Amino acid sequence: MHHTSATRGHWLVAIGAIVIVGATMLQWWQIGGGVGELAARGDIGIADGRVFLMMFVPSVVSLFLVTLPFASEKPVAIDHPLSYLALFAAIFAGYLWRLIDLAQSLLVPWPPQRGVGFWLAAVGLVLFSRGVFEVFEERSRRLY
Repeated sequence: MHHTSATRGHWLVAIGAIVIVGATMLQWWQIGGGVGELAARGDIGIADGRVFLMMFVPSVVSLFLVTLPFASEKPVAIDHPLSYLALFAAIFAGYLWRLIDLAQSLLVPWPPQRGVGFWLAAVGLVLFSRGVFEVFEERSRRLY
């Protein structure tokens, strides 16, 4: 019998990570392109290397981490709340860094217009963070 420890927290982390991965593939901002405007100019999330390294990669790693217990007969040591917290910290730092970068840009209007990926990433962060919180809660309930 396989040991599976995918709890509600793990599922929320996975859903948040999937939303974040999707968000990095979508447009984060655009200017122009409308009637009477200059040609459209914009970027998708992973066009910025920091978003790729600090958001996309840790989100994919978290998906592997969530599925790892399904492939194991016994508990996996790395499937620990601190692992999820570290991944969330990296993802949040990447989003915050990009947010500050966009806010300081003279080219991009603030808040970013026509950038569904930027806003969807925020939703993914909320889901991911709630999942991390629940993973910690579930672990503390198992310990006491």
